Amino acid sequence: MTNNTTITAETITNAQIRALRNEAEKAGDYAQVDICDRALTREIDGTQDQDGNEVARADLSRTDARAECADAINAGQG
Repeated sequence: MTNNTTITAETITNAQIRALRNEAEKAGDYAQVDICDRALTREIDGTQDQDGNEVARADLSRTDARAECADAINAGQG
């Protein structure tokens, strides 16, 4: 069964981003890991992830990072 629901920056969940991050880390795609970390940052301090670790892609806005994660998930569907 194919899932035709398009995920966006507004609809992607933190759980989906964490799952994508785990897959990316297993595959050695550290650029995607950094984007996922950026997407999971707290609003108060945009340079740290949810665990307080420094994020390499701090120049990328949180919204843009969430959109990139959504695009990566959408590209993998189908």
